[in-house]
Amino acid sequence: MLKSSFTPLFWVLNPKPKSQKLPSHLFAKTFFTNTTPPVRHNASLNLPTLPPASSAYIHLPFCRKRCHYCDFPIVALGSASTQTHHDPRVSNYIHWLCREITATKVDQPASTTPLQTVYFGGGTPSLVPPAMVSSILEALRVKFGLCEDAEISMEMDPGTFDAEKMRGMMALGVNRVSLGVQAFQEELLRACGRAHGVQEVHEAIGVVKSCGVDNWSVDLIASLHQSCEMWEESLRLTIESQPSHVSVYDLQIEQGTKFGRL
Repeated sequence: MLKSSFTPLFWVLNPKPKSQKLPSHLFAKTFFTNTTPPVRHNASLNLPTLPPASSAYIHLPFCRKRCHYCDFPIVALGSASTQTHHDPRVSNYIHWLCREITATKVDQPASTTPLQTVYFGGGTPSLVPPAMVSSILEALRVKFGLCEDAEISMEMDPGTFDAEKMRGMMALGVNRVSLGVQAFQEELLRACGRAHGVQEVHEAIGVVKSCGVDNWSVDLIASLHQSCEMWEESLRLTIESQPSHVSVYDLQIEQGTKFGRL
């Protein structure tokens, strides 16, 4: 079970000055703290009314295991966890997150400035069942509105979804996928503590393409002590898979992570 102090927070930030032409952003974040009042109290607090937002970031903090480089706020459900329909740690978090969204004050009706983008990050959002993702999107739609052509992105890890789940997410409006591949070598995936293997990478790419996701990206990590041949192989296989976008992250060693303690 999640500790009672693990409270989902939903933030709306003030927009930038109009001269900068930058939208405001909506954030849902999770903090390990005892100082934040629970969401059930928020509706009664004298909170400021916030301006409309055009984008939403939803943090879904659940992973099968913690990678050796990860210092994000997550909950490790277990290496074998892929079916989370009945996991109270997931359902309780989603419940309070939706309550937080509902309690957020806005100064304009939802139909005036609907959300243009929604991004589900984590964690591993693809571990969350489509029905629970649907409840989040519905809460956002009611409170803030959601454009018919909104870009709805989701971070998804190999081994955490199949074609049925992918189609379920697409039916909800998910139209962009960020696939956390990181490497195409079994030894590198094991070395950095990933919960998936190379076979699951190829299976995930096949599912995304067969389901007709046009806008999808591959995430890779550089500086994993891979050889030039390994890096070239990862780049070649990524190009052959034909994603619409590729993100390459340079490995950073953070304090408190397993890599940081080595």
